Amino acid sequence: MASYPIEIRRCRHVKTNGTQCGSPALKGKELCYYHEQNRPVPAELYLDGERYCDGSIMLPPFEDAYSIQTVLRQVVQLMLTRRIERKDAGLLLYALQIAASNLKMMQAEKAKPTQVVVEPDKAGETPLGMTPWSASGQGHDHDEAVGGEAEAQNSPAPPASPEEVYAAMSVKERLAMREEFEQKGLVRRDETEAFIFYGAPDPLLLAIRRLWEERERRTRPQAASSESPDDQGLPPGSIQACQAGSARMGECG
Repeated sequence: MASYPIEIRRCRHVKTNGTQCGSPALKGKELCYYHEQNRPVPAELYLDGERYCDGSIMLPPFEDAYSIQTVLRQVVQLMLTRRIERKDAGLLLYALQIAASNLKMMQAEKAKPTQVVVEPDKAGETPLGMTPWSASGQGHDHDEAVGGEAEAQNSPAPPASPEEVYAAMSVKERLAMREEFEQKGLVRRDETEAFIFYGAPDPLLLAIRRLWEERERRTRPQAASSESPDDQGLPPGSIQACQAGSARMGECG
């Protein structure tokens, strides 16, 4: 079990549900690295792109379901009082849906206290296989760090999929791609409505999946036609495949 030195303070951030953050605070500060970088910020609201609307919305870190519910309630109130543009409200609701879908991933990747950096300037001094706290003293999980690193190195990387591509994108990237896909007619209206009102899968993910499947259908016949019985199973672009192709075509690229 990891031991936590008394001199390392706990982050004073209180989450929307009333619980305190369990990560160590940065040295000389009151917040951990995550909450120091992601503080609640007020966002001013404008109508018609120019005229100032006397209102704002407070955006907390989207770190749990309670924070997302709080922002969702604010958006609903602003819509009912007509203090926010419908387009802006739709984008906010879409962003909240993405944040909600990312919660499980955030919980799965949640770091242990001893893995959290408390002195960013000294992060480069952390030896391999150690946590950022201390390589020789109290408060580091050597076995845990080594085990996790070895597991990551020995685990083969799975093939990329539409879900992995989607998960790797930031909210800003998803919003930009969604706007581009909508202009091209790749996002279906019924899927968007089901996503917003009934918690259905993100229409952007469904559009990516359709494009992915279409690409697979197109590449499959091409791969089959370019592969002969002599070079089936050879890695594409390898010397063996090139030699097998040259024997048939009389040339090697």
